[in-house]
Amino acid sequence: MSAPVFLITATVLQGVQVNDEVVLTGPEGRHAVSALRINIGEVIELVDGNGLRARGTVARISGTDTLRMQVTEIAVEQLSALRITVVQALPKVRHGELAVDLLTQVGVDAIVPWAATRSVTRWSPDRLEKARAKWQGALTAAAKQSRRARWPVLSELASTEVVAEMITGLIAGSGTAIVLHQAVLTPVLEVPIAGVGKPNDLVLIVGPEGGISDEERAIFRAAGAVEASLGPGVLRSSAAGAVAVAVLSAARNWGRPDMGGSRL
Repeated sequence: MSAPVFLITATVLQGVQVNDEVVLTGPEGRHAVSALRINIGEVIELVDGNGLRARGTVARISGTDTLRMQVTEIAVEQLSALRITVVQALPKVRHGELAVDLLTQVGVDAIVPWAATRSVTRWSPDRLEKARAKWQGALTAAAKQSRRARWPVLSELASTEVVAEMITGLIAGSGTAIVLHQAVLTPVLEVPIAGVGKPNDLVLIVGPEGGISDEERAIFRAAGAVEASLGPGVLRSSAAGAVAVAVLSAARNWGRPDMGGSRL
């Protein structure tokens, strides 16, 4: 079984070396000591969410919320060759948190909540921060569960116009933007990815349960996005992005051969 992961402030890990002791306290310390009942001698990992990981053994425990870990190994999780951002249209209640959970587990680099025309859920100004906090909570839990050292960035709620601007800027920087749509014949693995063989950025746009409107599709195509499908079936909005990230990551980021005749 892999060691449990706990988030710690980046400044605490800066300059840490093997054999140093690092203090874990506060909510994360309480979770480790009181909820998980971590004991002296157990192996744990501390991450800063930006790629830095310190592995070690618990040397001391104080009270109900503090432990000291002696560092045995330090590592930096590198950026993926293909950095993937998913623009996720707001799905039905609770499905949004599921989408974030799955995206985080499969290794997405950034998540952008999108107020699509056909989104059933709406983040009104008075509940915007609360709704976003729920997505952040799902991200945090999934990042720790999947043992990630580099956590995805959760952006602010974006309008269709903001997403279009994002696509335009991405294309100008030699990136690629793909709109997932079930009616398109081109498979996602057959979309030419700009800059093959070097680090690059990709944006995947996932529509709501009611689908992306024709007007939105036209706006995104005009900005430079291409459309592609994940197969003959129709996936839920909460699952489509994670499936696409997994497929593309298996071809580009996970050291496996291209699949299904992919031209990536």
